[in-house]
Amino acid sequence: MTAREQLIQEIGQVSDSLVEEVLDFLLFIKGRQDQKNFTSDSEKSQPSEQSILERMGGMPQHLLSVGNLSDRDVRRAIIASRIKQSHQTV
Repeated sequence: MTAREQLIQEIGQVSDSLVEEVLDFLLFIKGRQDQKNFTSDSEKSQPSEQSILERMGGMPQHLLSVGNLSDRDVRRAIIASRIKQSHQTV
């Protein structure tokens, strides 16, 4: 006798209230299994994680032409020089 057949036989021998509890439990487990399957399927179909900069289209070209802006000190120096230049022309 398979587990399915045994379960059906046992369900036939218990009260309706117990059948309702078993049904609730079965639906809960089924939903949890579906959620696990959905999560694992979506993880497989997802491309590798992109940074926010990559999702926005990459580094703007006008910033790439200035130099290495990944270093905070370099960015500060560039900003300071641009501010000085803008004040000198005024």
